[in-house]
Amino acid sequence: MPGLFKNKVFWLCILVLIITFTLIRATSSEREDITLVERMLREVYAPLQSSVTEMRDYFSGPRSIFSQKADLNEKISEQEEEIAKLNLENQVLREYEAEVKRLRVLFNFSSNNLDKYSLSAARVIARSPDNWLETIIIDKGSVDGIKKDMPVITPKGLVGRIGSVSEHASQVNLITDREIAVGATLQRSRNTSGIVEGMVEGSLLKMINIPYYASVKPNDMVITSGLSEVFPPGIDIGAIYEVTEEPNGLLLSATVIPTVDFNKLEEVLVITDYTPVTEAESVPEEPMAEEE
Repeated sequence: MPGLFKNKVFWLCILVLIITFTLIRATSSEREDITLVERMLREVYAPLQSSVTEMRDYFSGPRSIFSQKADLNEKISEQEEEIAKLNLENQVLREYEAEVKRLRVLFNFSSNNLDKYSLSAARVIARSPDNWLETIIIDKGSVDGIKKDMPVITPKGLVGRIGSVSEHASQVNLITDREIAVGATLQRSRNTSGIVEGMVEGSLLKMINIPYYASVKPNDMVITSGLSEVFPPGIDIGAIYEVTEEPNGLLLSATVIPTVDFNKLEEVLVITDYTPVTEAESVPEEPMAEEE
């Protein structure tokens, strides 16, 4: 290594490099008037300057690509976040639209039945996870005029009755509960009556105590008979699915598909002013004979 510094060729190369870079710097400056020597030197060293520029661009290219990729990834992340936000807003708007449609149906039904009942709309806020106790909780209570045993319906049909009441919430016992019995009749043949109750499994209903001679067919509509202290007459319960003859041969039973989808209940209507007609009230009084 010490011999290298004593080598004349080495120092000559260093001198040439120094002179070369000095000339490159001098000839690359922007001047309008340059000498003939400077012009000749610029022409000679122009290829060298071009090579240096190309080499600089070559090495700076990957850095530019990486920088552009990082910017692109950032923009993609921003777009994905914006898309997710818009999707969430669309979901909320769709839910609002569905709720408005349901409430419009409730409102129209209530308006069309003002001459029959006083209806109080309520929202379902909870439901029992126990399949043996088919119940839901609504957001109306005693402060809203709700009382035990008031019938609960939807525009599609009968839901159940109020089981218990607190100040701001009430429990509704659904007709799918086996503890609930509803007096029912067939809409097609009014003289056919029976009792509708819940079944052990599923959301189907069962109509029992149907006389063996009754005309019962699949798709016959079952409605409340009014022979109850709770449920008013004429409310849809469900449609006959299958008719079965009881072993004693004296009665029929039928499986009933309810008109209300109990798995999708979100709003209900409570009938707050139903007063059952007693047997004495239903029989008109005979006119008194005039005294002679």
